[in-house]
Amino acid sequence: MSEPLKENQNLVIRRALTEDAVELNEFYRNIILETDHFGYEVDEFHITDEQQEHTINMFIQADNAILLVATLNDKIVGNLSFRAGTSKKFQHVGEFGVQVLKDYWNLGIGKELVQCLINWAKKNETIYKISLRVRADNKNAIHLYKTLGFMEEGILKGEMMCNGTLHDLIYMGIVVD
Repeated sequence: MSEPLKENQNLVIRRALTEDAVELNEFYRNIILETDHFGYEVDEFHITDEQQEHTINMFIQADNAILLVATLNDKIVGNLSFRAGTSKKFQHVGEFGVQVLKDYWNLGIGKELVQCLINWAKKNETIYKISLRVRADNKNAIHLYKTLGFMEEGILKGEMMCNGTLHDLIYMGIVVD
């Protein structure tokens, strides 16, 4: 998929490949430094390139999971990972996370990644619902998710701790069937 961006840049969103492992790890290390909304602290990210290759392979092989990368000029500037449950009772619903490098915020990359996920899920015979957790103070993300049809389903009090401060997370979901 290719979408026009501001300043005539072309965004390419595609499934991650094992060849992306090294660059994807570097992307995650940058994200950790740029925002505290990501699930790791700087000193916690110890995923090797080989482990990342294995993870990418797991996404490739799963029918109810997808790992997307967004590239500009062949550089990974965003990604989205979605996994549904592994048991029969939960294989129809999963949760995603999305990240975009700070220099590329407000260009619509996150929106395009989530829209790709929704479109994929609508075609997927297993997926019924997509869920996410977002920090309650991340107003831009909450607005984006609501624009795409996600509904607030609950508040997880004190669910995330960043630099000693507890943050509430909003649980959101969308039915795609």
